[in-house]
Amino acid sequence: MSDLELSIGDRRVEPSDDWTFAWLDADHGIAQLGRGDEQAIVLIEGAGSHWVVTVRGRRLMVTARTWRERTLADAEVATRSQAGPLEIKATLPGLIVAIGVEEGSEVTAGEPMLTIEAMKMQNEVRAPRSGRVTTIAVQAGQTVATGALLLRLG
Repeated sequence: MSDLELSIGDRRVEPSDDWTFAWLDADHGIAQLGRGDEQAIVLIEGAGSHWVVTVRGRRLMVTARTWRERTLADAEVATRSQAGPLEIKATLPGLIVAIGVEEGSEVTAGEPMLTIEAMKMQNEVRAPRSGRVTTIAVQAGQTVATGALLLRLG
């Protein structure tokens, strides 16, 4: 049993003893993955817990977390779900296109609050939990950087 929890996308997977793995060029992230007579060259990119594995032209998002990383992630999720102030920050730079809430508005988890345009794509920022909008720190037409405060939920 491995100490790692492995996920491909949102699906948890269990390590298997019948697979082999060997680095061909670790400095450049090139390895060989095999099972029985079947072998494939893979490109591995990333760091920490988050990796992208390219195999046969298909890019897979892979997460490998230790027991400690799983415990910290679970604690963060539990903390976010609790009542209390919560700052919502931009996860990407862009232009605030629309704001669909007002200060004092009650929102439910998953409800769209504002829209950011980045690289000609519009991205909705949804409420991570239910609460009251206490502060709106941006306005439509404003450009924001990654990490900029968008609004607060109380």
